[in-house]
Amino acid sequence: MMDVLVLELDEDYLSGESLAAKLGVSRVAVHKRIKKLRQEGYPVESGPLGYRFAPGAPAPRPLARRYRGGMLTNALYLGKVDSTQNVIRKLASAGAPEGSLVVAEAQDAGRGRRGRQWLSPSGGLYFSLLLRPQHPIAALPLVSLAAGAALARATGVGGLKWPNDLLDPDGRKLAGVLTEAELLGEEVRYLILGVGLNFEPPSLDTAAGLDEFGRQERVEVLSQFLAAFENLYMALPDAATVLEAWTEHDYTIGREVNISTPAGAARGVAAALESDGSLLIINARGKKHRVSAGEVELIGGFA
Repeated sequence: MMDVLVLELDEDYLSGESLAAKLGVSRVAVHKRIKKLRQEGYPVESGPLGYRFAPGAPAPRPLARRYRGGMLTNALYLGKVDSTQNVIRKLASAGAPEGSLVVAEAQDAGRGRRGRQWLSPSGGLYFSLLLRPQHPIAALPLVSLAAGAALARATGVGGLKWPNDLLDPDGRKLAGVLTEAELLGEEVRYLILGVGLNFEPPSLDTAAGLDEFGRQERVEVLSQFLAAFENLYMALPDAATVLEAWTEHDYTIGREVNISTPAGAARGVAAALESDGSLLIINARGKKHRVSAGEVELIGGFA
């Protein structure tokens, strides 16, 4: 899985000699392993002082220095993978504890809701967090809203399209959250939150990159997300804290929307966010619809 060298490298340079001593191998062996890490997609830099991860990389040591919460139990930092969701699902099935985190530098098969592809080139922030909530199934939509609110707080940019897409001020997509639950009857065995956040502007007119709004470090954004999400998650099943946090970053309520649901499509005005996390839609005839799951399209431009 993760090379032990990944646990030693930091944002400051470490000499090949010191790394060799820590790992109990030769300097030549260190050099070979550094080369292998680069081939796997890790952002390893070398210089006269030795080796380091590129500043801001979401690696274990930089993350441990910044994160002071209690939710994170272990972090797996990988190079290029098919999907962090797939990796952490295997860990969850093997009994990994709540708070397990998988971060990758790039994904070959990153995915969004409804099986859509999520482009995941090097330089973005892609991670999955394992949860084992003790709440009823009905509370799961609030976990999704909490993740969106935490992402908006961590980036400080844009607002939320229900339930958890982060949009830039022009309405382009900056990030998405994918929630996947493993159920056993009425029991939630585990829940996986997958997050994909663009930093460099993607080659899509409908997408944006966080670096367009000022340079931020990926590891800092990840740390801020974990801290914000932990506070909201611990407040559940009380909905008020989560709904208030989501509303602070709302781009949806009051707008006309098209919405696709498993039961069909609907159009109307997004009137309110309900206590269970569902969206209240009022159509042109004044009929109310409560939507608990669906794909929302915001109608009209952004100021």
